[in-house]
Amino acid sequence: MRPSLPFRAAILAAGLAAGPAVAQDAGTARAPEEMFAQAERYHEGLGVLQNFGRAAELYRAAAEAGYADAQNRLGQYLHTGLGLPADRAQAIVWLEKAAAQGDPQHVFDLARVLEQGDPDAQARAATLYAQAAEAGHQEAMVSLGVMYQNGTGVAQDYARALDLYRGPAAAGNARAQNNLGLLYVRAHGVAQDYPRAVSLFRAAAEQGLPTAMTNLSVMYANGFGIEQSDALAEFWARQASQVRQDAVSALAPGAPVCLFDPRLQEPATDSAGLDALSRGAEGGDPVALFLAGWLACSPPGTIASDPRRAARLFRAAAARGSGPAMLNLARLYIRGYGVPQDFVLGYMWLTLAGSAGIPASHAEDLLGRMTPAQVNEAQERAAAIWQRMPPL
Repeated sequence: MRPSLPFRAAILAAGLAAGPAVAQDAGTARAPEEMFAQAERYHEGLGVLQNFGRAAELYRAAAEAGYADAQNRLGQYLHTGLGLPADRAQAIVWLEKAAAQGDPQHVFDLARVLEQGDPDAQARAATLYAQAAEAGHQEAMVSLGVMYQNGTGVAQDYARALDLYRGPAAAGNARAQNNLGLLYVRAHGVAQDYPRAVSLFRAAAEQGLPTAMTNLSVMYANGFGIEQSDALAEFWARQASQVRQDAVSALAPGAPVCLFDPRLQEPATDSAGLDALSRGAEGGDPVALFLAGWLACSPPGTIASDPRRAARLFRAAAARGSGPAMLNLARLYIRGYGVPQDFVLGYMWLTLAGSAGIPASHAEDLLGRMTPAQVNEAQERAAAIWQRMPPL
């Protein structure tokens, strides 16, 4: 079973036209498994330049050969618009094909898409969740519990929701813990039990679920099931707010703009050290260019801070194949620090950095803020630059 792609509310990327490299990849693969594995590499940018369009071509080739994991992936791509134009009807066709082969994850993925769409499909979604739940799929148990709790697609039944939540909650599923806590607070299907609810909210909050943090804050604020504490109520409210903000990345307002390469030693900042660094940068040494750029990317107000110079230095280092410089140049464009803010150029450099072996955890955050055309343009630009890059 392959891990499921996150379903995004927004369409993420339009497809790139299939070029000769795509046809070659699909044509030379000897089995659907190989085509799927190659598609995964293009999706993740592992050893190749990340390219959703090429991944989509390979997923489709493997899917048409009957490979369930590829059918599921292709359905998800079509649902989100990742790598090719979004097409809900075709997404469901491929998700149905994958689910018919019996993998509980694939059944769950189909149910989730159906639940998000036509209200008339809610009953079918509930049936599919039940099928996956019977096979032991915990997220399906929780999703089916939500449907029973809300009376969506099934008759409202708090006792049934309670039963569905209990197993996953005991196994540590944060969503189940939070929802079970709500049943205890509201006395839905069970006797009201504030202390039990507090325990469940805390367990989910400590796993990072912001909804549970908010609920725990409310319990502290009102003294429900626990000693009243304004301080702890405020603490958990702040925690929830912080988690809901962007993760610590180039997108988070308080995060550092530029990151240091931990493989390097910080440069000496005395006169002799700076002179040596300057000579190395002027000579085109990518390490010296990166280090000089990192110094110039100091926080605003510091003596060394010169974001425009940092951008020039990182660009020069990136042109010489420096992955860390590519990452920092991306972060400058994302934040608009030293350069005009430009998500297309930011994602372009993130793509190149990833192919140079420097992953960027905030790439997914940025994707959610871009239009399909912007992502398409960023990948096209990255491909053009990649052709001119020196061997890494």
